[in-house]
Amino acid sequence: MKDEEKRVRTVLHPYVQYLLTKLRDRNTGRADFRQTMKALGTFMAYEVLAETKPERVKVVTPLGQEAEGTMLPVLEEAVLVSVLRASMPMLEGMLEVFRSSQVGFVVARRYEAEKGSVEDIDAQVHYVNLPDIEGRTLIVVDPMLATGSTLKKVLSKVLSFGRPSRILVVSAIATSYGISRVLGTVPDATLYVASIDEGLDQKGYILPGLGDAGDRAYS
Repeated sequence: MKDEEKRVRTVLHPYVQYLLTKLRDRNTGRADFRQTMKALGTFMAYEVLAETKPERVKVVTPLGQEAEGTMLPVLEEAVLVSVLRASMPMLEGMLEVFRSSQVGFVVARRYEAEKGSVEDIDAQVHYVNLPDIEGRTLIVVDPMLATGSTLKKVLSKVLSFGRPSRILVVSAIATSYGISRVLGTVPDATLYVASIDEGLDQKGYILPGLGDAGDRAYS
């Protein structure tokens, strides 16, 4: 298995795939699209937690009995980073689980090359607002990992503010091309995706994909 394949978790749960099918369908309206992306974010949060380290604790029940249980420190110490604007519904869903986590925001824009070459697509980060990420679990939420141009710039900028203990990326759909470029920049990141679509058109949109996630959610 290639090293980069070990860094990717494709979530094939039937409910995730059902949500993804609704997101792909062009007949899914704006409000339903947002709610479905939110639901996907919540389920992806559960998948992230499945690989986190629990802490065994003891509590006292209302009957005065001691019971052993599990706490998840990551719910308190994780920092979620939203790549605006497309990630907002997915972030909202993840915050249903990571309720106590701090949130950072990044505004980035992708610029398409005039000649329409995927290799020449670039991106710029225009705004960053982050809590302290040093030594913490960093979860970057970006629903569409297409060419990787935007996410590479976002990760490079965010990591200039500190070094987290873990770097996770949560997306609805990614391409092998985008995954390879991101892991080439941040090889210790772990990616969680609902699907890997192999197609990219000349403008860098994922095929079959689900269209422009930001436009479908808000325009």
